[in-house]
Amino acid sequence: MEAISDWESTVRRIVERPGVTVVIGGPDSGKTTFSRQLVNAGVQAGVPTAIVDADPGQSEVGPPAAIGMASVDEPVESLRSLHARRMYLVGSTTPAGHLLPTVVGVKRMTDEALARGARLVVVDTSGLVRGIMGRRLKLYKIDLLSPAHVVGIQKEREIDHILSVLAKVERLALHCLAVSPEAKAKPRDYRTVRRRSQFYDYFEAAERHILRLEDIVCWGSFFTTGRPVKWQHYRVLERTLRARVLHAEVVGGGMYIVADCRPQMAGVEALMERYGSRDFSVVCGADFTNVLVGLADANGNTIDLGIIEAVDFQQKHVAVITPAKTISPVRIVQIGSMRVRPDGTELGRIKPGEI
Repeated sequence: MEAISDWESTVRRIVERPGVTVVIGGPDSGKTTFSRQLVNAGVQAGVPTAIVDADPGQSEVGPPAAIGMASVDEPVESLRSLHARRMYLVGSTTPAGHLLPTVVGVKRMTDEALARGARLVVVDTSGLVRGIMGRRLKLYKIDLLSPAHVVGIQKEREIDHILSVLAKVERLALHCLAVSPEAKAKPRDYRTVRRRSQFYDYFEAAERHILRLEDIVCWGSFFTTGRPVKWQHYRVLERTLRARVLHAEVVGGGMYIVADCRPQMAGVEALMERYGSRDFSVVCGADFTNVLVGLADANGNTIDLGIIEAVDFQQKHVAVITPAKTISPVRIVQIGSMRVRPDGTELGRIKPGEI
């Protein structure tokens, strides 16, 4: 694929025939700079314009670990000055291991922008382009969005394996650009510090709210999704696990159990043998602390992000830290895949099945 260096003529051609425009490229290739130039040109031309920030690791619109959407009503010097009108929780600062929520989130935010009247929707994607994972993420995302334009920015030929496929797709216009000479590599430490600052700013004015378990259901965990286990069974569970059981519910053909400590595998295997099922999930109650979550309404629309402060299994409620002014519409708690403190410090990833 031959790259061209004239960004301005590409911007002009897209604005003349606006539509959903997906911008792809490796890390530090200038995707965000191009996206900013494009949305500014759209606004200046009088085209209703929106931006979808699909990079959960280096977010410009909204906090990290989420996909943000913003309407652009006037030219901006930085996309960070835009307020996210809608968000979708990916739950991690990398799409790796989270391809499905990333693709779903981009689709939902793009649809939201179009529903709000945008004619030019610019989708600024992450730098995950290498290997089979990067290829699948970009191609499935583009296939789902059916964009009018795809802009590929590369230094050498690092995204040729994606562009060569898109070149055969007749329904879209493919624009191949060279990386801007002004693009500079950002060290990993810089990216980490930047995310911490963004999380800190986002949760700086957050307050503590209480969610009753009977009012919500969790996505991303079996917690709250089953039928409560009768209290008479708790003693049997505790003797078998050799741990205090804080919460238990029947899920499918097995159980989801929250203990006050991490039980030994021997205890879990004894449970499986006793009940004749391998569908047992046993987690530790303390592991809910500092989990990043999305707080969504009954239609799955994310109202705000939050951090679980604690779960009181006896009183049956969850304490969350969130900048949301009210949590009365919250019916779904979207469990993320990372822990973070309100000061922005990232505490590590959550393994599948850990909570």
